[in-house]
Amino acid sequence: MKPRADYLWVILLIFAVVLVFTWRPLMGLFTGVSDTMTNKAGYDHGKEIFYDAEIWGGEGSNKSCAMCHAPDFKPDPANPPDMPDYVEGQPYILKDVAKKYGAGIMNTGDELFERVMQCLSNGDKMGLGRVSRKAPYMDDLLEYVRKQ
Repeated sequence: MKPRADYLWVILLIFAVVLVFTWRPLMGLFTGVSDTMTNKAGYDHGKEIFYDAEIWGGEGSNKSCAMCHAPDFKPDPANPPDMPDYVEGQPYILKDVAKKYGAGIMNTGDELFERVMQCLSNGDKMGLGRVSRKAPYMDDLLEYVRKQ
């Protein structure tokens, strides 16, 4: 009687190869599920923060995230934006943010946070310096931006 060959290692190897090629699409499914389970209150509050110039620059400020990223932003003619990168009527529309900056179910959102910090702290952009990741409004802002 011949000994039977053990094919378990072949099966495991095939499984590993399939997993390597399907990992991102599978995670995309989970991201899609998490996208439908959006924190509605956090999203709405994040949108308010996105448009609120006072939270970013204080009273009388004209700087907000919406200034450069929302097509419906209309600057106050009495207080025009004083930012080198701002071009009226030419917003940099945010789209597919979750795909670009890793905001899936297994991600902490740190990459997205760092991207937001680049915009907030760059002198040619908002030039406001860094904001704490633990700021009470930051999670809601990231929730809103992630869904763009």
